[in-house]
Amino acid sequence: MSILHSPDSDYARERAKWECYPTVYSQTPGRNPSMFTEYPLMIYRAKRPPQGGREPIIEHVIVQDEQEERNMASRGFVRGPDHAVEALEASERELARAAAERAYSDQRMTTRAKEEAEKADEQTISHLGEIKETPIRRRVKRTAK
Repeated sequence: MSILHSPDSDYARERAKWECYPTVYSQTPGRNPSMFTEYPLMIYRAKRPPQGGREPIIEHVIVQDEQEERNMASRGFVRGPDHAVEALEASERELARAAAERAYSDQRMTTRAKEEAEKADEQTISHLGEIKETPIRRRVKRTAK
């Protein structure tokens, strides 16, 4: 047998303070401070130290809403420090794969193409996975009329 409590009773008011979701005691959710809220949220980014080394540096930022989280995700931030290290290792693997593919394709280049590739490499400090193709201008023979 259940007991019916009036919403105006002391018991019902105390019970409403501890409810997370709308119930018969309280129709306004979120009065409980221990209720789960997703934001503010701490997100992380891992990077290698400038002086070198195996142990990554983990940066963190606190975001207040979903839009801010998307903005920081575009800069390489992810949820959880373990996911940040995984993302760093994945990007390093991708760079290594691009470098290996580039070295393999450079073996089959003509001397003129190799010179062009070296010139493009000298113009930038970062790794170029592929070199922009320059269009070849074909000479058109003109016949006399």
